[in-house]
Amino acid sequence: MAGDPRLEFSDFEVAIPSGKRRALVVTPAEKIRVGRGRLGLEELAANEPSPVDGEIIRRVATWPRPIDVVLLRSWGGDENRSWGFDPQLDDAQTDALGYRLMQGQLAFFRQVIGLGVFALVATDLTVREFDALLRASTRLGRELGVRAKQGVGDATLETDRWILDHFSLWTTRPFDEFVLQGLPALFNLVDKYRDKLAALAQAARAG
Repeated sequence: MAGDPRLEFSDFEVAIPSGKRRALVVTPAEKIRVGRGRLGLEELAANEPSPVDGEIIRRVATWPRPIDVVLLRSWGGDENRSWGFDPQLDDAQTDALGYRLMQGQLAFFRQVIGLGVFALVATDLTVREFDALLRASTRLGRELGVRAKQGVGDATLETDRWILDHFSLWTTRPFDEFVLQGLPALFNLVDKYRDKLAALAQAARAG
């Protein structure tokens, strides 16, 4: 099965006091702009990852070494190797797209957590995308909190709230800077919650 030609994959190890951890790096191989077309995919709103996310899931599942963290690069060195929102979107559409992407990311994470991936980080984001995803995460967190208080929801509710609170992360920091300064701390955080994450992973596999 051929992979998505828009993406390149690589991996590397980081040594922390508790041992070695591996990150899978996903880099755009061409200029990817997400826009109105993604807003129209209602069927992907909450139950399925996007086709790009599906390719990442496939790579994680078939990678020859276990992956602890997935790093999504928004900048691969120049404009022709970058990911971002369509600049033609207005403010309301930008917020709607951020919300749709966060819904899809929850579906994405439910699958990769079952494969042993316990953190997802997007680096090199512009302020526009970062703010939209942050607002979307806040909105989704509130909605899930209301559902939890009302006793409405399914078995994925706890996992989704955990993802939003702890392990779905975005940063405007450049990839190299994050790897040097932020990734060791992230791996230590993963180790701190490893028992909880293992329980979520088991539930995800059972689901």
